[in-house]
Amino acid sequence: MSTTSSSSTSTTSVYLYRITIFAMTLALGYVAKAFRRSKNATRKSQEDLLVLRKAIEGKDSEMASLHRSVEAAKEDAREQVEALAGELAEVQEQLRNAERDLAEAGEKKRALEAELEQRAGEARHLMAEQARIEIEHTEALDLLATRTAALAEAQAQLPPADRLTDQAVLALVRALNTEIKDTAALLADSFEFEEKKEGTTGTAEELEADEAELAEAYERATEIIGPTLVDILRISDHHADPIRVRLAFQGGIVEYARWMSAAWFFEDPEDEQLLVDIYQRVRTAQPQPVAGRWRALTHAHVQELIEGAPDLADYFVDAVVNVLLAAGFRSSSAALHELVGSRFAERIGALVRLALGLNKAIGTEVTLCELKALSAAPGVIFDDVTMLDLVDGAPRPGEPVLCTCELGLSRADKIDGAWRKTILLKPKVLLESGLEELLEQGESTPTKTNTKP
Repeated sequence: MSTTSSSSTSTTSVYLYRITIFAMTLALGYVAKAFRRSKNATRKSQEDLLVLRKAIEGKDSEMASLHRSVEAAKEDAREQVEALAGELAEVQEQLRNAERDLAEAGEKKRALEAELEQRAGEARHLMAEQARIEIEHTEALDLLATRTAALAEAQAQLPPADRLTDQAVLALVRALNTEIKDTAALLADSFEFEEKKEGTTGTAEELEADEAELAEAYERATEIIGPTLVDILRISDHHADPIRVRLAFQGGIVEYARWMSAAWFFEDPEDEQLLVDIYQRVRTAQPQPVAGRWRALTHAHVQELIEGAPDLADYFVDAVVNVLLAAGFRSSSAALHELVGSRFAERIGALVRLALGLNKAIGTEVTLCELKALSAAPGVIFDDVTMLDLVDGAPRPGEPVLCTCELGLSRADKIDGAWRKTILLKPKVLLESGLEELLEQGESTPTKTNTKP
């Protein structure tokens, strides 16, 4: 039993051993198989791992690129945020300014509403005032119509305003003086005088006729330019330089021009004096505007009574002829009248037009004062207050005037019943000392054509 038990036990142990070996063999086979499968799996895993590593490296590159993009985006975002922050600050400042402006506008609105309310009150007051004024205006219009009718009636009795000023009349005087000077120079240049010699030729009858004609010429020349200048013309030789003749022409034409500028009636001296006397009475009795109006109307109507246009050119021709004869120009009075009147008709006509223009200006265009063309009569003592020396020299004390070479102009105003005279332009006069100075200087006419008629 013990042996059997030992044998059984041994058998069982062998059996167990064999089972164990078998099991270990199986296990080793399984392990080997598993090892082979594991080795294959490891190789495949390594390959997969390599692929995975490559994928991971690719992803790392992508991640690095994405990281850089993210960083750049963050930088851009940071810059944009900063810009937006600046814009936001500016907008906030603008908003604060707008709020401040809005507050100020609100204040202004309230002020304007208050002012509007005040203006509305004023407007209501003005409307009431306008209604009152319209009533007064209607009443004033009625009164104005009444007063206008009365004023129109009164204005019909008043003189019109002057159409010319002092300066306009002064311009006329200066234009006339210039034309006289130029015409005198042209006339003196157009006649050539023979040299004066002692002794006479011709029959007794011719000499007697010449003396009679010369006596008349001397008398007429003396009336206009005075005896002293006539004597100077008679005794002087004008062959070399006719300066004395030119100045005598000027003096004679000036005197006739002055007479024409002041004349009322160019035909009858008695009628002329009658009108002068009447006007003196009117000036004394009436205010100047009324007297001036009377003068203007009388001048216009009286000169309309003259039959035809007065032949005033003959006066200038007569002055020229008498000066020529007094200076010794050898010709008859009739021939010289015909010659001067035809050859110099245009220049003499211009003198007449200017003289008549001055007559109209002084007589009819100015009524609120008295204007008068001025000249100094031959023989009066030189007065530097009212005259100008033609050559602007040094007159001798008490020296008389030979003639007037340029007209002057004076104005008289009636103030509180008294007349106040103002000289607007002094007349230029020729003195003997001035004539001597001109001769010493060799003064001559502007041109020398040597035209012998």
